[in-house]
Amino acid sequence: MQPTRAAGNRSSTRLTAAHDRKRFTGESLDAALAGLGRDNALALDTCSPGQRSLRALLALGLFNEGLIGGRGAAWGWSRLSVYDPVISPRWDELVVVAERAPGNVADLLVPKRDRGHLHVPGLRLLGRSTGRPETFHLRHEATGARLVVTGRPGGPRRGAALITEPRGDHRMFGEELTGAEREALDGFPPMTPDAEVLLAGLVSRYTLEDHEENWATSWDWDPLGRPGDRRRDARRDGLGVQRRLSGRGDVWELRWTGYPYPADLARALTHPVVGIAGAELSRHRETFEVTYGAACLELREWV
Repeated sequence: MQPTRAAGNRSSTRLTAAHDRKRFTGESLDAALAGLGRDNALALDTCSPGQRSLRALLALGLFNEGLIGGRGAAWGWSRLSVYDPVISPRWDELVVVAERAPGNVADLLVPKRDRGHLHVPGLRLLGRSTGRPETFHLRHEATGARLVVTGRPGGPRRGAALITEPRGDHRMFGEELTGAEREALDGFPPMTPDAEVLLAGLVSRYTLEDHEENWATSWDWDPLGRPGDRRRDARRDGLGVQRRLSGRGDVWELRWTGYPYPADLARALTHPVVGIAGAELSRHRETFEVTYGAACLELREWV
């Protein structure tokens, strides 16, 4: 069900819900308001079918890195974490707030005409803002879903004029999928609708924090400042940080070194306030098993 387009509605109930959401997501109040669903639901997972498919696809790029990484590691999108993004999920778009360098993040995502790197296969530049800080509007050819990269903490400015001329060698919206892109998209194993919800949920929870329960899902550092340095520990073997998201159908597995703590990510996916509604958690020694419907996602460190 599509949420009300009522970011301007600042009733006390809606403001309370927005503050509840931003407490976990790190969004600005305006961004949190824009992301709320009907009945003021926090709506981290409430989105169009195409948007959910895009988020699940993005998960394959975000969570594959290094020697153990699968096909998505070739996109290089796992480097997103170094830009300290704030992820703001909406019904019909995924907003990535990157105050430091939105242009660099857009470069990381959009395929180039004359280069072999696919970045996110099928993603295209719709247009960019005329002013500062920059905002880039992107659309995915295969799913029709929208993604926005912006330097504005409040998210994209609605109705703002856009420059629709090419930027560098970015592929523009309307350009058909290349053969390499089709091959890349067709080469991924199929996932069921339930599994798609779990993988999309990883992306929506890419940068959550809970200072009350002391958990966080940052993939580059620990914003809570707990003792130790998991990223440094992951590099002791000389291989650097490693991630692999793999699976097929209903059964998926995410293994990694470095941040976040597996228990933190498991908690984020099943939290009573910001977790996936209906997701359940069980633990078997050092493996955390998150289930949703018939789908299962195993979370554990790469040892």
